[in-house]
Amino acid sequence: MMQTANHWKGLVLGVAGSVAGLAAMGKYFALVPMPQGSAGQDDYAGFHALDSLSLVGKQARDDEGSTAAVGRIAYQAVTGEEPQSQETRTTLSYQVHWAYGMGMGGLYGLVRPAAGWPDLGGGLAFGTGLWALGSQIIVPMLGLAKGPTAYPPRQHLVELGGHLVYGLVTSATTQLLNRVLP
Repeated sequence: MMQTANHWKGLVLGVAGSVAGLAAMGKYFALVPMPQGSAGQDDYAGFHALDSLSLVGKQARDDEGSTAAVGRIAYQAVTGEEPQSQETRTTLSYQVHWAYGMGMGGLYGLVRPAAGWPDLGGGLAFGTGLWALGSQIIVPMLGLAKGPTAYPPRQHLVELGGHLVYGLVTSATTQLLNRVLP
């Protein structure tokens, strides 16, 4: 008799796996620094066709990354005012990053609830997809970052590396939990 996938279990385990993935991604970025001037500043000379992909205009300010912009926009929508302190802005940015990462981990667990352990192929595809679709296309289309040609190639490689670490650790942890938990 074939057993059907428990999608709730996959969702919960994916969220749990993403906590490990986000922690590993944080360690990666602590060890592999971004090129100087990569936090929304003009550091790659010249204008190219894909410097701006925004369909809704610029949403992020020059001094904030995409998660900080989303945090600021959400805070302002709820409170009616902008966050005043740097500590609040930083906390909001981390909350957005973790909520998005945990949501994507839950989606991984939902779509791929039982795969081989450690699921290297799934983890690489997951991390690459998040980088390519999220960081390179959707985030710029939402006006939360400049387009891909506005940044130097090294920055893209560093970001891809962080997403690969996240995808591999999230998938491996999710699949390990799926094996050990009934």
